[in-house]
Amino acid sequence: MLSKLYDFIIRKHLEILTVIFVGISLALLSQTENHVVLRIQTGWQDVSTFLKKPVLEKQRKKKVLEENKQLRMEVFSLNREVARLQNLDTENERLREMIGFRDTSRYELLPSLIVYKGFKNGSSVITLDKGKNYDVYQDDVIVDKEGLVGRILSSGKRTSIANMIIEPDVRVSVRINPSRVYGILKWHHGNTFVIEDIPTTIDIEPGWTVTTSGLSEIYPPDIPIGVITDVKTSENGFTHVIEGNYNVAFKNLREVFILEHVGEQTK
Repeated sequence: MLSKLYDFIIRKHLEILTVIFVGISLALLSQTENHVVLRIQTGWQDVSTFLKKPVLEKQRKKKVLEENKQLRMEVFSLNREVARLQNLDTENERLREMIGFRDTSRYELLPSLIVYKGFKNGSSVITLDKGKNYDVYQDDVIVDKEGLVGRILSSGKRTSIANMIIEPDVRVSVRINPSRVYGILKWHHGNTFVIEDIPTTIDIEPGWTVTTSGLSEIYPPDIPIGVITDVKTSENGFTHVIEGNYNVAFKNLREVFILEHVGEQTK
């Protein structure tokens, strides 16, 4: 092994010496302060910097893009958090209003969320997250803080199906205040109702309120329903056609109250 190494050195001694001398020369040049050498070093640094510039610029742009991406993600997260807090604030305000309604009501009220709302073939049906496990049964009345919403059609163990009073076939016995005239209310269109067959001899004015009459086997008395907006004379000339707006914004409903066992008490 040593003999082979010796033979290799003998054969390549000129090349080996050249490499050694070049290395020593470079080392000496790097340590010297000769102005010629310094100029060479400076020139080499300029060339080296120029050659490295595209690579460094590419790396810088990549870093900037990554930072921008991170900043955009942080801005998105902050905006989403702001939106969530705004929604929570709105939700809390609505719940506070409903809790206030519950506390001032003379009925036992069970809060319930609407988990499904459907409008199909002229029928408006909602599904609530309370059922027989909360003693919710058919014909229990549902309201929100503004007034009457509808009644329970059927109840399962954990959910219930209810209809709202804005269905075309629903009729509600009502009282017009302050005249205390009784009539039958039905849905007209949109968020409006109509009351007919009230004699024209009875004075009815826009701005008067409409509540449940208490004559129904289902709905208890004095639940607000809406406000009269227009009073016309029917074609027969003997009765009023009374139009009004519901208090409840049915399309915006998210929570309601169930009047517990009221149906059993008033039947």
